[in-house]
Amino acid sequence: MNFQTLRTFYTIARCGKLTAAAQQLNLTQSALSRMVRQMEEEVGVPLFDHRRNRIALNQNGKKFLQMAEGVLGQYDNCLREIKEDNETFSRTLTIALSAAGSSLPLLIHEFKKQHPEAWFSLKGYDHVKMEPDVQFCFFCSIFPIKDPEAFCLAREPLYLTASSASSLAGRASVALSELSSRNFLFADAHNDMQEIQMYYCRMAGFTPEMDNVIERQNILMMLLELGEGVSLLPKINNANLVQIPIQDISCTRLIYMKRNPQIYETQLAKQFETFCRQFFEMLPDGMPES
Repeated sequence: MNFQTLRTFYTIARCGKLTAAAQQLNLTQSALSRMVRQMEEEVGVPLFDHRRNRIALNQNGKKFLQMAEGVLGQYDNCLREIKEDNETFSRTLTIALSAAGSSLPLLIHEFKKQHPEAWFSLKGYDHVKMEPDVQFCFFCSIFPIKDPEAFCLAREPLYLTASSASSLAGRASVALSELSSRNFLFADAHNDMQEIQMYYCRMAGFTPEMDNVIERQNILMMLLELGEGVSLLPKINNANLVQIPIQDISCTRLIYMKRNPQIYETQLAKQFETFCRQFFEMLPDGMPES
């Protein structure tokens, strides 16, 4: 079995659907089905449970996937190291993020001042498993994370965020418990902020309706500006919104940075990791200035 076959197997396992995997691999579904049968014939046992419109790894497949990930990871890391030694390695840093806030754009901006050769590829963070090409991920949590590869960059406060035309505008502070009748706007389940927002609302003694779940951050901001609801958010710069400190509960979140231990760490990646730690240490209260 060659590397291309292993990559095909890995793609099918990650996608969970032959149609999605075929599109990603630029193959027809029938051709991919034949390749699956050939893989299973070569291994000698079934690797997948075939279901309607889906294909899932069985126990054999899960064990085979562990091997494929290890082999492909070592192969890719070796190529990266060789290319870096010969100064042909891509200068792109691939970062996955979930609710990293306004800190990341400023961080990237400042890093590129020192390293103009750097390029950034940003994608959504998969909480189940870090994508194999991702070098770092940024995510948030209420509680400390016990992970040797994760580093807490900052603790930042959350504010009751509403339209500047809201009846709440002008308040010096607000009790979260008095907002039980307000219409809350939530990030979707792929964003760390949904769980964090819901946690603090429940601490305040109420559970908001989950009817207003918005996937896109820019749409969430527009709805807040239009007065369609309120939300708990970190410090942001938006003249159309007001952000009011919470007085009855300490609402904060922890920002974490995690390195992918399965991927070769280039010199540029090492410099970025060091820069991130120093960047947040120099900011007042671990927050970018307004």
